[in-house]
Amino acid sequence: MMRKYPIVTFFTLAILISWGGWIPYAAAQAGILYFKIPAELIWLAEFGPTLSAIIATFFIYGKTGLKDLQKRLFLCKVRLHWYFFAILITPLLILLSLGIDSLIFKTTYDFSLLNDWDNNFIKRTEAFTPSMGIITHLVDFMKQGTIATGIVFLVLALTNGGLSEEIGWRGFALKEFQNRPFNILLSSLFVSLLWALWHTGTLFWQTVMTSTLTEGFTFAISYLLQYLLLVFPLSIIYTVLFNGTKGSILLSIILHAFYNISISVFATALPNFPMLTFVIILWIFSVILMLTLWKNGTYNKSKTNACS
Repeated sequence: MMRKYPIVTFFTLAILISWGGWIPYAAAQAGILYFKIPAELIWLAEFGPTLSAIIATFFIYGKTGLKDLQKRLFLCKVRLHWYFFAILITPLLILLSLGIDSLIFKTTYDFSLLNDWDNNFIKRTEAFTPSMGIITHLVDFMKQGTIATGIVFLVLALTNGGLSEEIGWRGFALKEFQNRPFNILLSSLFVSLLWALWHTGTLFWQTVMTSTLTEGFTFAISYLLQYLLLVFPLSIIYTVLFNGTKGSILLSIILHAFYNISISVFATALPNFPMLTFVIILWIFSVILMLTLWKNGTYNKSKTNACS
């Protein structure tokens, strides 16, 4: 059954692992459970896609599959421009969004607020309570200075978000969809659907639990649709990067990490951050990428496998 339905197997495991951590924590925060659950459980639950990819790969493809997954995880010998792409594409699109918003809508931004990125990150990390000690120690370490905060920020971005998800979304799911084979558009769409359904989190479940049935259902549908509008164009960009680097999961992790860092810094510091403009720019950029590379077999795996 697992070999017959590899994607269903992978996604079911990812949901069980991640929601199995997020829902109890949300219930405790909402007062439904009368005991405390450490916030570190949230971070562990984020590894659902990666853990499920490893488990599914082992049972479906055995040790050979795991070796291939490991090889692609550490695939770093790619052209240098892909590293620049993974690191810089998000901040460049953000700056473009800010520029367009300033020119068209005459919006003004106080960029001096970006100087407080380290304190903002410390405050967000402190908000994860109660802590069993790990988060508390990280906060204490970050309070030693900006360099310490930067180290923790980078490590958490690479692990919680990058490493915790990309082995699953790109390393397993995207590869499976392209092995069907589906083209760049369909593969990206299917991955983004799984990505959006999985990416609920504790605040999502806490809101659902503390709302009426109708309000909770409306919120859930609205949230998932809005998130899908964001991750679908992102998924196309990830697919281009993944295929262009011959299946490097490492580069997808880097892209994911620097997306999270960039959004976190700018959106947190600027109260009037133009998220709608940013999403529109993402769509335009992803459509241009797709149209440009549609006939290129290296990127559009409609007739060949994503990875050998």
